[in-house]
Amino acid sequence: MRLEVHLVTGVLLALPGAKARGEDAGAPEANPGPESQVQTSSGPLRQPNLDEIVRRLEETERELRESERRRGETEAEAKAERRRLEERIDRLEPLQGRVTGYVDVGFFKVAGNGSGIRNDLGHLRLPQYSAVPDSWTFLGDPLATAVNARGEPADTGASRAVTFNPIHAGDAASFIVNSLTLNLFAAVSEHLTMTGAVDFVPRSRNVSDAMGTFLGDFIDVKLAYLEYIAPLTRMDLSLYAGKIDSVLGIEYRTQDAPDRLTVTPSLICRYTCGRPIGVKARARFFDGALVAAVAVTNGSHVVEMFPFYDEIDVNQSKTVAGRLSYRIPVGAGLELGASGAYGAQDNQTSDGVKQYHIGGDAHLVWGDLDVAGEAVYGRALGLSEPGEAPCGIAPCLEYRGAYGQAGYRAFNWLMPYFRSDWRRALHQSGASFLYFSDAVRFTGGLRFEIGTAVIVKAEYTRVREIAPVPDFPDDVFTSALVVKY
Repeated sequence: MRLEVHLVTGVLLALPGAKARGEDAGAPEANPGPESQVQTSSGPLRQPNLDEIVRRLEETERELRESERRRGETEAEAKAERRRLEERIDRLEPLQGRVTGYVDVGFFKVAGNGSGIRNDLGHLRLPQYSAVPDSWTFLGDPLATAVNARGEPADTGASRAVTFNPIHAGDAASFIVNSLTLNLFAAVSEHLTMTGAVDFVPRSRNVSDAMGTFLGDFIDVKLAYLEYIAPLTRMDLSLYAGKIDSVLGIEYRTQDAPDRLTVTPSLICRYTCGRPIGVKARARFFDGALVAAVAVTNGSHVVEMFPFYDEIDVNQSKTVAGRLSYRIPVGAGLELGASGAYGAQDNQTSDGVKQYHIGGDAHLVWGDLDVAGEAVYGRALGLSEPGEAPCGIAPCLEYRGAYGQAGYRAFNWLMPYFRSDWRRALHQSGASFLYFSDAVRFTGGLRFEIGTAVIVKAEYTRVREIAPVPDFPDDVFTSALVVKY
């Protein structure tokens, strides 16, 4: 090695008796031989032998290599730390504040009178409920004729439980602006973020009606919560507070128009897609294969347009809900989950009137095929006055339902889909009203994705009532043009 040659030369030159370049190199030494000595003030100095020179050279070389190694490790650590800092900055910079959203417009037409209910005149279908006037005994489902991702029906008809009728189109074909949605996100710190979502909903009102103060337009604050991501190593833990997403089932994840495969929600979304106010914790283990979530909220997880929901509690008891899921490595992942909720019934003051919900769900992505399904059962026990019609003090509700849905990505821009869903429910409020629903729906549609910002969807839903409910015309054609920004 060149280093060794220079070191050897330097050492030899430094040895006693060595000749410098300017001296007479050809002159014979005074005492030639391997043991020549030089006289110093301290006595004769023995010349090192070749083995000692090699040993010193090897030690010097080892020290140089160790020094180079330590310097390399220090530089590598500095580079890694700089890279981690840059990655953290890159992650946080786009999260400092972000405003996104979408516009959802559509066109729809519903058969019959636009409503999913009919009166049981003469109690011909449900004679056992004759304590309720026949004009207030309803057959069918007031939310079955949904025309958009919000789940709004074309018309609620003569409904007494679901009385909010924002579209009120009857059987008329109509264009509609379903919503102008604003999504807000802000990073408060490295581990704390804020999320909000607001729907601006343009609707009509008869301005000749003096009872109405405002126009029909309204604002729906869908989400408003803080999320804290705990800095843990063994699991991913997120804590939430505010108006939060549901923890029941899986349909709530894709209920917004750009995310939903279909145009409209399933019949059971009303029980699982609500956004209650409270606190929530979600933990992920084994690289996200096992997920556990629990929430404590003011009320149930039903949607706001369904009458078993309140944002501000009117009783002391809170609702506890949770979900446990596990992802099996099948295809891109087969997720199996179970969820439930238990607490005081909404919209009444007693802590002793309970409401509960249980459900199971599954979701599989296999290549271009996306399959999902859920099944639920629940009850709101209500409260009755002795000797009066049942559930007169607080309404009763018992329901069960399920759906199965499949979509296939035929092309990057085209995804046909099919859904079948079923719901059977009994909802009574003393002698004020009674609803009995038993219906199955079959929905087929097409989803077009034009680039990354434009989505077009169109679907037709056949609604078939099951005896004792008579089958009446309430099929739905609807469509949506969604543009994200």
